Amino acid sequence: MAEGALAGLRVLDLSDHRGIMAGRLLGLMGADVLSIEQPGGSAARRQAPFDAEGQSLHWRAYGTGRRSLLLDRGAEAGRLAALAAQADVVIEAGTPSEGFLDTVALQEANPGLVHLIVTPYGLTGPKADHASSDLTLWAAGGALKPTEAQAGGVPTRITLPQSWHHAAADGLCGVMVALEARRRTGQGQRVVTSAQASITQSTLSLSLAARIGHPDYVFRPEIRSKKKRELDLSGSGSRTQRSKWPVRDGLVEMHLALGPAAGRFTNALFALMHRRGACSEEFAAWDWVTLPPLIENDEIPEEKLEQARAEVAAFLAPMTKAEAVEMALEHRLMLAPIMDTADLDASPHAAARDFFHAVDGLRLPGDLARGFPGGFVVPRAAPAPGEGGAEAEAEWLAGRGAVPFAPDVKDSGAPFAGLTVLDLSWVVAGPMIGRCLSDFGARVIRVESRKKLETARVTGPYPGGEKNPDKSGLYENCNAGKLGVTLDLGTEEGRAVLRDLAAQADVLVESFAPGQMARWGLSHATLAEGNPGLIMLSTSLMGQSGPWHRLAGFGNIGAAMSGLQILAGREGAPPVGPYGPYTDFVAPRVALPVLLAALERRRGTGQGAWLDVSQAEAGMQFIAESFATYGATGAVPVAHANRDPLACPNNVYPCTAAEGETAWVAISAPDDASWKQLAGAVGLPAENWPGLADRQAAEAEIDAALAAWTAGQEAGAVEALLQRLGVPAAVVADTEDLAVDPQLEAWGHFVELPRGDQSLSVVEACRFRLSQTPGAPRISAPHLGRDTEAVLAEVLGYSPRKIDALRTVGALD
Repeated sequence: MAEGALAGLRVLDLSDHRGIMAGRLLGLMGADVLSIEQPGGSAARRQAPFDAEGQSLHWRAYGTGRRSLLLDRGAEAGRLAALAAQADVVIEAGTPSEGFLDTVALQEANPGLVHLIVTPYGLTGPKADHASSDLTLWAAGGALKPTEAQAGGVPTRITLPQSWHHAAADGLCGVMVALEARRRTGQGQRVVTSAQASITQSTLSLSLAARIGHPDYVFRPEIRSKKKRELDLSGSGSRTQRSKWPVRDGLVEMHLALGPAAGRFTNALFALMHRRGACSEEFAAWDWVTLPPLIENDEIPEEKLEQARAEVAAFLAPMTKAEAVEMALEHRLMLAPIMDTADLDASPHAAARDFFHAVDGLRLPGDLARGFPGGFVVPRAAPAPGEGGAEAEAEWLAGRGAVPFAPDVKDSGAPFAGLTVLDLSWVVAGPMIGRCLSDFGARVIRVESRKKLETARVTGPYPGGEKNPDKSGLYENCNAGKLGVTLDLGTEEGRAVLRDLAAQADVLVESFAPGQMARWGLSHATLAEGNPGLIMLSTSLMGQSGPWHRLAGFGNIGAAMSGLQILAGREGAPPVGPYGPYTDFVAPRVALPVLLAALERRRGTGQGAWLDVSQAEAGMQFIAESFATYGATGAVPVAHANRDPLACPNNVYPCTAAEGETAWVAISAPDDASWKQLAGAVGLPAENWPGLADRQAAEAEIDAALAAWTAGQEAGAVEALLQRLGVPAAVVADTEDLAVDPQLEAWGHFVELPRGDQSLSVVEACRFRLSQTPGAPRISAPHLGRDTEAVLAEVLGYSPRKIDALRTVGALD
């Protein structure tokens, strides 16, 4: 039976639901995770949803892969210290006022210890101790506001909490980097995450728009002139008029994509419709690749676009979801059924990939990647309070054997100094892996082609709102610190250069359509002939195998195929899905720890690996409780707007705003005490609804009263007032709010880098903080081909004559 890539790594988890994702993912990779619980049990055991007996399905989903020890931290500090002295990693979560263990004291007894602290806003700064909830953090991080256009004008979250999962997964990435640093230096360090900073990744770099001066980057419904409208050229459907289409048994996700990134998929759809007699001659003649200027100049009016949408709707309506996905596969269309938990549980694709683990009578999301034999385990069931703890304590105190990332002191440089990475990936899911490796010292070589621009380059935002593929905020955010090379892999000469680069690389990350690398003669098996230690990480929507592996699209399609789309929207209305290509935001946080574990294994074996990361499978890791709910109760989770089973009220409320704008504040009352404070501030009779059930029965009435109270106030003033009372509240931040947020400023979230043309690039900082080996981008993202000659000359030793010859035949385009 597999022991897992991290077998022998000891993790002392003192966190609750706020950090539980880090422990779960470590457990999936075989780490020995010991949860320390107060005698009353972890707060994670009291998180919704619940089974018929009232047991937490959240705990059964995320508490897997660990043992439990009941320990009173106040009365048994010495016992806790003895366990920490034997640990490799300690995990905590909360705010500074809740109190954390002292990292320095821990490391006096255990110099190699890595101490992870997952927080809502960081350890310092004006909001470090702000009260928070999933809703208020999602608002503060900027990912809630962009949903208002699709969600009936009201910002709407994903029903199942996500904010802490992003922060904890970032924390796991930080832990893995810190363990790599420990291997080099022998020293552990503290890792800190901020949920607010982590959530900004889910804005698709909208977070940068105000900082770089791109006004009105997100199309607002009240702006009607197409000349002022930002068309969505990303293919992700982030700012589209429509992306949900009814079919006979549900909905499919499809954006009528425009422009060079994905317009060809829409052309293929209309060509198919025309062949089947479902499309007029006029629309069949449109070229959706070159359509954007015609729309922007009002040469194609909205009425015509709506007619085209009507024809699409009529074409899709008679189909089933299964027929739609088969059509997408056969004709290379960018659409997918919006799957729910029952669909996924019965999915032939999941079955073919053996994705689900059978744990405690449930089917839960399983291995984080394919292609890593023995790297993952089927975890033990989530323990009862105290289950296995005495056994674990005895084992830990008795000594230990081999440890992954054991100190091997050779140098004190950056954690990834000396590592060479080839980055052939696109948009966010792949590039953010290389961005993190670069932040911590790796030489990352970004390979692109001028013949087909990287999607992020044509997405924006742009400085001053002027489109420039060399200055896209999204591209720069995901590629800061990298070297840039242009190669035409459609030529044999270009492929030969890539093979030479791969021969010297440690890691290759790619996100082409499954099978494309092999068609070019660049499969892992081929490249490994000259470099047996090469680790290739392929990230794609559905993975490299399975009946649906050829499904095309971006992270919005991944969100549809992972069960996330169905979980965002108003109650009783069709789902709207999360903003942007959501699985692109999740996948790199799952893939990076796997990659680093594979590098650690290579040190012992000398062998590389081909890691197959499915973005849809990564997304399912973040909604594991939905699978537990379905398995335990048969219920299929759906969207419930901003409602929360454990907090009432829990919603967003309108505030004063400039003409043509909207402003909102998110407010949560997670307990009776916060409700009393909130009711007192608003002037509501708290005693009329003293308990949670009372408030839930009157939720519409309470929401209406709160909306009337906030309507005449500034959102920031409401946040400040309620936070003084200990009530979770946050401005529903737009890009302008993020640009001036004092907490993000204290965190050092925005980083300026010189481009080399006397202008500055603005990117977001690494989303976890290491105390001893901090990471940061060293150079701006490359403009197209910026470093081609330097890399070919200095890394490969090519002569100027050879480089000129390659350029002459077009291999460097």
